[in-house]
Amino acid sequence: MNKLITLSSAILATAAVKAQSPNVILILADDLGYGDISAFNPESKIHTPNIDNLTQDGIIFTDAHSSSALSTPSRYSILTGRYPWRTKLKEGVLDGYSPAMITPDRRTIAQMFSENGYNTACIGKWHLGWDWGYPQNAKNKKDVDFSLPIKNGPTDRGFDYFYGIPSSLDIAPYVYVKNNMVTALPDHTIAPQKGLGLMHGGVAGADFDPQDCLPNTIRHSIDYIDKQRNSEKPFFLYLPITAPHTPVLPSDKYKGKTTIGAYGDFVVMIDDMIQQIVETLKKNDQLENTIIIFTSDNGCAPYVGVKEMEKQGHFPSYIYRGYKTDIYEGGHRIPLIISWKGKFTNETNNSLVSLTDFYATFAQMVNYKLKDEEAVDSYSIWPVLSKKGTSIRKDLVYESGKGYLSLRTPQLKLVFNGGSGGWGYPNKPAVLAKLPKMQLFNLEADPSEKKNLIDNKRYKKEVKKMTQTIRKYVEEGRSTPGKKTTNDTESIWKQINIFMQ
Repeated sequence: MNKLITLSSAILATAAVKAQSPNVILILADDLGYGDISAFNPESKIHTPNIDNLTQDGIIFTDAHSSSALSTPSRYSILTGRYPWRTKLKEGVLDGYSPAMITPDRRTIAQMFSENGYNTACIGKWHLGWDWGYPQNAKNKKDVDFSLPIKNGPTDRGFDYFYGIPSSLDIAPYVYVKNNMVTALPDHTIAPQKGLGLMHGGVAGADFDPQDCLPNTIRHSIDYIDKQRNSEKPFFLYLPITAPHTPVLPSDKYKGKTTIGAYGDFVVMIDDMIQQIVETLKKNDQLENTIIIFTSDNGCAPYVGVKEMEKQGHFPSYIYRGYKTDIYEGGHRIPLIISWKGKFTNETNNSLVSLTDFYATFAQMVNYKLKDEEAVDSYSIWPVLSKKGTSIRKDLVYESGKGYLSLRTPQLKLVFNGGSGGWGYPNKPAVLAKLPKMQLFNLEADPSEKKNLIDNKRYKKEVKKMTQTIRKYVEEGRSTPGKKTTNDTESIWKQINIFMQ
């Protein structure tokens, strides 16, 4: 009898803890620049009042970074708490037909939430690969049998529910997938398009309209939130939206809302979608028990008319150098707002934060102890969110589109190659040959990275120490305290400078 009472008490205690656990909504914009949000850039030509309003009950993180200046690797690190350069993907991104990047043995933040009493959903852009079904006579990866279920997708990586698209909105195949099946078989093709309407050609599902993709994603998100209203479990909603990535397709309602063209109007459209989500939470009496995270996977893409916007006084990277793919700050420094009504009041935090940190943060929130090879590059910021301390992260690593690495401390940034590592200047071999093989910037004194200090003898000791640190992180398979683990490939990267000093 006593055992039954003890067991019942334990079950009730666990249920009480879960009932108190907040819902978590992680909204991940696609290619949104730090300077596109007016809360981060007072001189932004895009007014984002609804995103800005999140700061009234939130914390603005001014020194937050994606782990990569590109989409796929950035998303990998969010879901696994692990730097993406540890995988076989050393540069670039996956396409819509690529196999699963997250291996079956690699735990995800969704699994962690699910095992700790949460309902979990991913709605939007996946872009981490999955395994399509193929007929026996398939000759290449595009010969998909779309009537077959996908494997190793979101619902095999910890999500109870998935609705979304395989990769970016400009990459085929253009189909919606619900859980592990396409919602409509392809019945037409989309022709290649250039400019802000950039689309790589390919097959499209009967129900797929690029113009409606963002609204459709939000509709499904609101529907999911509504359905969670009476659930006894809290929920984790990972919401990787498809905007403002190309094709830039603001609805008619938003056209002309800014003076800088379609891109600005598209960001305004995102802002309105955020308000729809907040209003839904209010209506359902869920807002005060929901943590809302708003951020971006990397910096703004230079091909969305950046030069024209800059001429009109709008700088998507704010004061920072570079854009998407670049190792410079504009490639990976991103807006990050964490809002929790009743807990925060318009606070600003200048700590170093990586999007890899969400995993350890919410593990600590639910009192889950990470396993040895789990979230090996993730530092918890729960002490910040719970107002009981600070993050213990002292440095972070991020990579460029070409896979070059950089180590960052609160003051300094050491880049292990001589150029942008992406599309930005300098990136031509003839120019790079004339430059130092490495770059060092003092971001406290020079946030725009105008002066390379690598040859300054004053910083010789710091360069040596930072080189030793990143070598240690590479060789030990982790950057957090714990048992040594392994990378998915040999410890060989393009930036071999780190092994030559």
